[in-house]
Amino acid sequence: MPVSPIVARRTSPRTPYLVRSGAAYLFQIRIPRRIDPNGRCPAIRIGLGVLPAREARRQADILAGLSRVAFERRRIRRVSDGTDDSETDAMLAMAEVKGYLKAHHDLISQTPPEPAPNADRDALKGLVLIERELAKGPEANPLIADNADTLRDRYLRNLGGPTATVADRPIAEAQPTPMRHAPPQAPAPETSVARTANPAPTREAPAPERITIGSLGSADRVKDFVPAYELDRRTVDRPPSSKPLFSQVSEEYLRMRATKRGDGNPDVGSERLRRDVFLDLIGDHPIDTYNASDLQAFVNYLKYWPANVTKRAAFGGMTPRELIAANSDLHQRPLRLKTLQDGYVANVKAMMRFKMTELEYRDPFDNARIFWPDTAAPSSPREPLGLDMVDRLFKVGVHYGILDEAILPLMAFLTGRRLGLLIALQGSDLREKYKGVWVAQTSGIVLQKGAWVRVPYKTGASVSFFVLPQLLVDIGFVDWARQRDGFIFETLRKLADPPKSASAYMNRLLTRTGGRAIGREVFHSLRGGKIEEMRDHDVDPRSRRLQSGHQLGDEHEIYGFQALTEKQARDIARMPLPDEIDFSIFYGLDFDRMAKTERTRGRRAVYVPSAAPHANGKSLKR
Repeated sequence: MPVSPIVARRTSPRTPYLVRSGAAYLFQIRIPRRIDPNGRCPAIRIGLGVLPAREARRQADILAGLSRVAFERRRIRRVSDGTDDSETDAMLAMAEVKGYLKAHHDLISQTPPEPAPNADRDALKGLVLIERELAKGPEANPLIADNADTLRDRYLRNLGGPTATVADRPIAEAQPTPMRHAPPQAPAPETSVARTANPAPTREAPAPERITIGSLGSADRVKDFVPAYELDRRTVDRPPSSKPLFSQVSEEYLRMRATKRGDGNPDVGSERLRRDVFLDLIGDHPIDTYNASDLQAFVNYLKYWPANVTKRAAFGGMTPRELIAANSDLHQRPLRLKTLQDGYVANVKAMMRFKMTELEYRDPFDNARIFWPDTAAPSSPREPLGLDMVDRLFKVGVHYGILDEAILPLMAFLTGRRLGLLIALQGSDLREKYKGVWVAQTSGIVLQKGAWVRVPYKTGASVSFFVLPQLLVDIGFVDWARQRDGFIFETLRKLADPPKSASAYMNRLLTRTGGRAIGREVFHSLRGGKIEEMRDHDVDPRSRRLQSGHQLGDEHEIYGFQALTEKQARDIARMPLPDEIDFSIFYGLDFDRMAKTERTRGRRAVYVPSAAPHANGKSLKR
């Protein structure tokens, strides 16, 4: 019996069991009341995938008939066994019928694709071109003459019948068409076929109708039209090519990235995951046969891709297609627009372009116009942190007694550098550049666990030195850090992914302070606050860029030393601190004890300011 769609819309009253969800079709049917009297069992749903409407109706009709047979068999067996109409029995019936339908769907969905409408006509034109070229004798094109047998066999195979000579088929006069150079193939074995007196006429496949505004009189014709990006891109016809497959090119790209970034780099792992998702959804084809429809189809699929890695892992063992079908109702949060554009799509585009110069092919996705799904939320703009919130953040970090939670917020606020670079600093990276002015500078690679690894800096400007404000010297942190043998924040560097873990810890600390760490008020806002503060104190743009690790701008800024001069560094080091923040809590800290303090599992109590006295003259309470 037909059911009303829940997560999709009905496609046609002629096929009441077929519904559509986005670009994909679903077959659904309810358990009959004679098996489920209470009607508590959910509808049986079978995903048909992205396919033409006519094929979807055909499969839905077959599954509907099979389901009726399965329901009747189940009813007869229940009567013969004498079982009651329990809810458990109905659920078992639903599971049995669903498995039965899935098994049959795997069979009916494996029908070979229909040949292209112009396949016979193009093959006949190719045969005419070969014979006309051979008739020229010595003046014939050597490329065609030397490979005539191979080309003739290929065109004859495209006709769908047994190999035969051209004389055995009536060929209509046609103008020769330009020929695409096919990849070299091994010559097929020669066959001799007796020539018949009255050869059977060859039926030419009808050309597809061109749909225009004036010819859209039939509703069925419009309904059956399927855009290229809604077809199953794994099985669509593609031009012949001698180029390698996308999987080969992308694998070489990923290995190059792993060599550059290091084995086990999380960015390379993310790129590999996105490549595998693309291959599962779009298919593995020669690198120069992809087009903009493949990219649009990929984006349409990713509309239903769960954004949360943990949620994706909870489904367990599912292929990307199955995972997308399971989230067709979008009960799991989809990807954000930035992740979709700068992550999945950008990674695939980079892999596609990797061998363009060496293999001499064009960019398949060049100038492709992509329509992004409305469910892909735009990035939330970063918002500055108020000075009162920064003050609470400092107090909470100091009160917990962990070195990174107490000092990293202060360093980010005072230096304007990225968190990933700050946690990679070692004691030897701190030095007195000018008299009374201390700076920090990483070499770009550090020795960790017996191996040299790259510091996670973003640009080349990030490895230039930056000024440590005088406050860090006055509280004794610089002297203590310079005595450290190895990383200053050693506890964080022991983790599997230090930058990611540090970012999670800092944003969690900000959340306890009262900040909205998701999207707007984040730890990275401290870096933006420092840049704004330097602008308010009339620090020139070039000095601001050098201190924050940004690339220099025009040619005039690049000219000269690409580092802070003594005057510029001294002005930044002695920049006045805001009066709204109490920095006295950082004096007298036991950095050795804080460095040895480790995090414990479980929730922490939220600390808020109160009137109770604090050890450093301020107040905090649980």
